[in-house]
Amino acid sequence: MTSEQTCDRVMLEISTAHDERRPVDPWASDHIRSCEMCTEFAAGVADLESALAPGRYDEAPDLAARVAAEISSPSRTQWWSVAAVALVGLLAGGLVGSLSTRVDIGRASDLGELFHSTATELDGMSADLIVVEHGVHGTVPERVYSGEIDYVAPEQLSIRLVDTTDYPSADWIPNDIELIISNGDMVARSGSACPVAALPDCLVEPMTIALRDQPPFDDGVLIPLEIVGPGRSLSRSSAFEVLGTTELDGMPSIQVRSTVAAVELIGAMTDRGSWRELHPTDAVLMWLDETTLVPRRIEVFPVDSPERELWQLRRGYEDAPGEETPILIIELTNIVVGEGTFDLTLPDDAPSRGFVDGEESIAEPRLPTGFDPHRSGHWLLSDGDRVDTASWSDGRSWVMVEATRGWDEPRLFGLSLQFVDPVDLGDGSVGYLAPAGDAVAIHGEDGDILVTGSVPTALLVEAAASLGVQGLEVPTTWLEAATATVEDLPEGTLVPEVTGWSLLARIDGRETTLLLSGGGTRSVIVTQMPGTRLDPPTGPDFSEVGVRGLDARHDLTSSTLEWVEDGFVVRMKSSTVSVEELLDLAAALEPR
Repeated sequence: MTSEQTCDRVMLEISTAHDERRPVDPWASDHIRSCEMCTEFAAGVADLESALAPGRYDEAPDLAARVAAEISSPSRTQWWSVAAVALVGLLAGGLVGSLSTRVDIGRASDLGELFHSTATELDGMSADLIVVEHGVHGTVPERVYSGEIDYVAPEQLSIRLVDTTDYPSADWIPNDIELIISNGDMVARSGSACPVAALPDCLVEPMTIALRDQPPFDDGVLIPLEIVGPGRSLSRSSAFEVLGTTELDGMPSIQVRSTVAAVELIGAMTDRGSWRELHPTDAVLMWLDETTLVPRRIEVFPVDSPERELWQLRRGYEDAPGEETPILIIELTNIVVGEGTFDLTLPDDAPSRGFVDGEESIAEPRLPTGFDPHRSGHWLLSDGDRVDTASWSDGRSWVMVEATRGWDEPRLFGLSLQFVDPVDLGDGSVGYLAPAGDAVAIHGEDGDILVTGSVPTALLVEAAASLGVQGLEVPTTWLEAATATVEDLPEGTLVPEVTGWSLLARIDGRETTLLLSGGGTRSVIVTQMPGTRLDPPTGPDFSEVGVRGLDARHDLTSSTLEWVEDGFVVRMKSSTVSVEELLDLAAALEPR
């Protein structure tokens, strides 16, 4: 354990002991005597205790103003230590009279584990839903919605929103939304997206779209399910900053800060209908229920950055970064936890996705206690070959196995990705892990298997290994054959030394490409190839910046940061992180 890790651990023990009104453990006391930094931290906690006068603990701290102020004057991204997060939590906890002392919420990296540990605690829930939009249009500065949400684990969800806005004319069609998902069937009723400049003439009456017979946990189901538990969004700690523990409407909550690109559950609301657009780097302030991690309140703020300003100009929005008013608020109130049921009536002409429910003789993976069989059945590939499917769930967490003997494409079954991570499944067997850590593909002698799930990556890999299938390396002609580990990269390749991101690589001839995945849709592509100069800029929206002591160029239109270093042209491209974060990642590059 490094000295920094030791200090983080000691400072968290100081904070925990303070909240539990007990002495610090002896192992921590011994360290404090010999560490000036930890001594100062302990003194600061004591000073804070005396500064917080009794009788002022009746309100949760509203950190929105502070967050908005920081957004309006962005600084270089700070990688908070456990101790720093603990101190923020201590301040928030002191103001509400109690601070959660559970160590597993002290770091953003613990939120994903905490979510999975609480998956069985939510069999179902219902809640009232309030949504507020600001800055929709010059004549409609605010829209207000009311509705309800109902959920039954693991794959039934109903969202209904009624647009209550008093519009300036009858040309504005209310943006009512209805979405019902139930074990493979889906009905959605909404309008369609509309650019600001064309409002309100481009609005259309809500239309109904229906589908039946979808496979278990289809992609169209997973994002809406994030609204009752953002397991996918919490998968990467780099995407979240824990601000502390507080109370919202009298309920203990964990307050975190993130971005639109990292919080996929926002799409559960805005993917259907005519909503105002949000920039991927817009800041998100979120209150998560401490027991279930259900998002109780979400606020979105515009960030102050060149790329956001250009994006806003081209779309016709007039957002004012730095103001305390969020441009989007989503709030769940009157939450009732417990099993429930709801009915879904499909139109007679609803098209089928082709999944046939039924029992299948498919190998069952080794899973933790509490996972029970969910839906099973089969579907057909385009050439008619059969894919057998089985799934298991313990509530909000799930695992699914799909197996086929008829796969003849020159790529892994079920992935279609340029980047994969070879993983050891034991006894010489190899699997290929998707960048998000939510799928493992196995190419076998007698067939191909895909294991997917919302469980932690390590558990998913263990489940794949327990199937007893001998996984083979992909043929050299397949798409995934160019995948490389960091150890395989040529000497001198620049690799970012950061935490909370997954890192995958490819080697295509003389070009090396890295993929950084940071939770949600946050990703960065880093390419390096021999060269001594940059290509001319393709448009007017670029600026000169400094990177690693070198001259570099940032193109706002293509969201690309590029420079020449040691005989290589280095490009970092991302539409989901800010230029400030790109600069931070560039500074963290180190030659292998």
